[in-house]
Amino acid sequence: MDRVDRLLALIAELRAAAPDPLTVDELAERLGVSARTVRRDLELLTHGGLPVRSERGRGHVLAPEPAPPPMSEVASLVGPVRDTLAAAVRSGRVVRLAYTDQSGARSFRDVEPQGLVVGPHADYLVGWCRMRDGPRMFRVDRIGAAYLAGRAAAARDLDELLAALRVPLPRPPADDGPHGPTGAGRARAWTLDRLEYVRARLREATAEARDGGPGAAALRTVLAHLARWTRWQVAAIRSAATGAPPPERDVPPGFGRAMPAEERERVIQDAMALRSLGELARDLQEVLAGLGHWAAGCDDALWERPVADPRPSGPPGPRRPLADVLAGWRGPLAHIEWHLDRLAEHPERPVDLDEDDELWVVDRCPLQA
Repeated sequence: MDRVDRLLALIAELRAAAPDPLTVDELAERLGVSARTVRRDLELLTHGGLPVRSERGRGHVLAPEPAPPPMSEVASLVGPVRDTLAAAVRSGRVVRLAYTDQSGARSFRDVEPQGLVVGPHADYLVGWCRMRDGPRMFRVDRIGAAYLAGRAAAARDLDELLAALRVPLPRPPADDGPHGPTGAGRARAWTLDRLEYVRARLREATAEARDGGPGAAALRTVLAHLARWTRWQVAAIRSAATGAPPPERDVPPGFGRAMPAEERERVIQDAMALRSLGELARDLQEVLAGLGHWAAGCDDALWERPVADPRPSGPPGPRRPLADVLAGWRGPLAHIEWHLDRLAEHPERPVDLDEDDELWVVDRCPLQA
């Protein structure tokens, strides 16, 4: 390994062992280097400020990081906003925000904080907004003040909240200046990067199932669901962005009329029943490859204006940037990741379901809500 990786591994070993010490010989064996190299690296890190102390006859030990003191309610009002938010996340306490939204309207929100997300253009507090009664993301630079209340936050384990934490859109700060290829290039690059990551996850999941890994039957059901839905979503988004009508073959049967989610899913599964896992995986990869070609070559202006978010039934959702509609929450890429995450958590059929129930892996799909 190179020097930077070796230093990272050395610190990781010391932290994993703390508060117990490790001898130079033990570290050298774990890292696969000489004792002389370990001594030289320890000296470098110590001079750089790493709190490593040597205990005679026992080895080297990394001093534990001191826990931050509990923050009082008064301190939360007068201290930096970020410190208050971090304390709220750590302690699981409700935080009250003075928040100014994008339109300039100020509101006061009680939020159950779940995490802080650091992005390239803005940082976000993710949590459950009690005023809106739902998961929300708040840009930290729009939080004018924060107050750490004494109330404990409720335990939240909702797919929408996890998705909000997983796929924040890295938007640049809004300004009044001209918009051009720079913004388009950033949005396109971010979307294509997310696309390649999702395609890689699909390849890994398919390869594992083919090698006899758990959950092959569940993956096949999910791929049937995703192949049809993703084809429809991609065609609908391209239509909304360009104004062109979607090809007729990209509209699954029955989607044009009100249909219960379970019935719609049965239609999809019946239509895909004769296709193998490998064929379904290729179908889905072909749709994503086509999306990548289109996203890479479409006009810059499409990335600069909002697009109506198509929905399987009812009116379109709120207008959002194209990158957000493609790769944000409820978009085709996040939809695929949602199902892969569920399979990773529960790869086998639950034992309390009937043997003829084939839809358990899609019955909580966010698009079915």
